[in-house]
Amino acid sequence: MGKPDNERAVKARPAAKVSSKVTSTYTHKRNVKKLVIWAAFGIIGISLVWTLISQQFTISSQNKEINALESRVQEVQQQSDNLKQQVDNLENPEYIERIAREQLGLVRPNERVFVDSNKSEDNNSK
Repeated sequence: MGKPDNERAVKARPAAKVSSKVTSTYTHKRNVKKLVIWAAFGIIGISLVWTLISQQFTISSQNKEINALESRVQEVQQQSDNLKQQVDNLENPEYIERIAREQLGLVRPNERVFVDSNKSEDNNSK
């Protein structure tokens, strides 16, 4: 207890400096922690945006592929309908007779065929 006031004042000052260092270290750690948290949110945000953009490109290309396939399906459906119509026609005797006359030149027994000479000249000149 017999210490002079001067010594007490000197010892009090380093305590204030230590307190200041603790406060600045605490503040620095807090700022670093905030920076790490914001960096983590930033990375997560950028990765989410990147994922969304890449998914949009994937969706767009798949939509184009779907449209192309739907178009192809319509073409094949039209071909199928045409083939079904041809099959139905092949079961029709009138159609078979018409094809036999026009493409094969067949005639019925005792039938007379008249040929237009003007029409055959036109065909030969072409």
